[in-house]
Amino acid sequence: MSVPASAKAMIRHLFTVIAVLAALVTAAGPAAAQTGQFDLVGPTLRVSVRHGSVTLPLSQVPNLTAGDRIRVAVDLPPEQGAHYLMVLAFLRGATNPPPKDWLTQAETWQPKKAIIDTVVPKGAEQALVFLVPDIGGAIGAVTAAVRDRPGAFVRASQELNQAMLDRARLAAFLDGIHRYDATRIAEVSPQLAQSLAVKLDTNCLLRQADTQAACLTQSSNAVVLADSQTSSIAETLAGAPVDLALQLSATPQGGYGYYSPYIGVVRDLARIFGAFQSAQLQFIPALSEQRSGATDLLLNAVPSFRRPQSVLVVALPPVSAPKLPPLQPATNAALCLYRPGVVLPVSGAPLVFATDYPRGMALRVRKAGGASIDLPVAVDAAKGGYVLAGSAPPDVDTAAPGVLHGIWGFTPFDGPAFALGDKAACTEKVAPPRPQASLVAKSVERAASPGPMPLRLEGADLIAQDARLTFSLRTAGRFSPGDTVEIAAADDRLTTTVPLRLQDAQVAVATVSPGTALGPSAYGPLRFRLKRGDATGEWQKLATLVRLPTLGGFACDPVRCTVSGSNLFLIRDVGTGGPERTAVPDGFTGTTIDLPPAATPPTSLSLALRDDPDARAVATLSP
Repeated sequence: MSVPASAKAMIRHLFTVIAVLAALVTAAGPAAAQTGQFDLVGPTLRVSVRHGSVTLPLSQVPNLTAGDRIRVAVDLPPEQGAHYLMVLAFLRGATNPPPKDWLTQAETWQPKKAIIDTVVPKGAEQALVFLVPDIGGAIGAVTAAVRDRPGAFVRASQELNQAMLDRARLAAFLDGIHRYDATRIAEVSPQLAQSLAVKLDTNCLLRQADTQAACLTQSSNAVVLADSQTSSIAETLAGAPVDLALQLSATPQGGYGYYSPYIGVVRDLARIFGAFQSAQLQFIPALSEQRSGATDLLLNAVPSFRRPQSVLVVALPPVSAPKLPPLQPATNAALCLYRPGVVLPVSGAPLVFATDYPRGMALRVRKAGGASIDLPVAVDAAKGGYVLAGSAPPDVDTAAPGVLHGIWGFTPFDGPAFALGDKAACTEKVAPPRPQASLVAKSVERAASPGPMPLRLEGADLIAQDARLTFSLRTAGRFSPGDTVEIAAADDRLTTTVPLRLQDAQVAVATVSPGTALGPSAYGPLRFRLKRGDATGEWQKLATLVRLPTLGGFACDPVRCTVSGSNLFLIRDVGTGGPERTAVPDGFTGTTIDLPPAATPPTSLSLALRDDPDARAVATLSP
């Protein structure tokens, strides 16, 4: 998939697969120090595959087949100082070393010997390209490594291929974000995420329009690779500048672009590769970034031209039977083909949105006379499917379904069938305009804080769970009788609907006690939208709901200070006025927290709350 240059730098900065492929060289010791991110630009491969009479660039080839002819060249600058040998190696499984003639080499600095042109042998299962420094014995060392420990390179091929597919999904998401004006980010990003099996942080969509794209592409955990069965994050890769957290889970859809187990098993690679690192060579993974006729290589370690010299390892697609995309219709509604630009919504295979593997896609329909015709379609992740290039001819037989079909790599396939609507059923129905209202003002009323040590929230946007919120709205049109406002917590399952009291036709007031209306588990950003019958307006930010502990007392002796109370697990850390703060452990169940002794009696306690990173509560201490 081609990605604009403006988005490439962002993608390279954002996409981090620290645990995935850094392990390939971590075991080599200090000499193999990693940057952690695949942000070093390596050389470019130009790979084509001929299957029968059809030749395609590698970007359109999801799998290789025995008998395919592969042609591999590498783009190196004319002034390239270090000579590289290029080796194409075929593997036949973890326990079956390949014969020596399954490794073919080219001398990249010799014009007549710079290209590998060979055939995929029968029995091969994986293919790797090595870029090897031209030093004495290097080819022999690489050949010995591949034949002595084929399982390590089989695993490397699997990990590199899956990393490339996952990167393609994130690149497609970011490319989609950058294609749209800031005012449309909130509208298109949820569909982009659904199309590409990506989970995004919906809190980003509550920000101002001009900052939503930056939040989605820069914030930690804002975009998470997701699968079709869970939306929870099993683990976040931490301890480094990780901007895109990868969700750890295993699904059978891995081969189709959903998340796969490659992170869970890659840690073994450190030990496997470390077993044959030598004083002569070290192996460095190269992550492929496909674009039309070229394969750009990205590195996460600086290549070394001193011993141990670096060998770049590049994965080609697996040698296997084609795995056709399990496309499913995302709607049961009849399609109105007479409308220009109608969308054929699909789901089940995010790689159709993220790669160039599908080609020649069309909707096959039957005409009234019985003949079939193909209507060209183009994929659009932001619209959730394939978009009809024009409108259907008037004599389409709508009693027969339309079938989406095309070619996946070299293999023709039929996709889902769609019901077609006749002209009567496709009569345009104009939807009523969405009701809109903007926030005018808000105020918070809170009863006396429970316990002998009242807490005061710092921040006009914060509301305690036991407080009552009153806010006013303004509409550009007129409020209608029966209009209500819906309020939701960060967990979209926690919502409540509140009636409006009209000041006049344009201004209305609502009152809600969020902690009571949304339940004791609600916390975090609150948002609202106007409801008018079945029509709803856009979600907008309202306030941030936080839960507070109850403090019972504070005392100091020469050894320590102690704060006591209940629900202390809601505190992230405590400070007494100085720079030092005491962290409260996760899952804390005690009723007292020990603090360092104070040189002078503190006048207040500052509590950082867990419900919001910026939320602070202050307790004033009696002199």
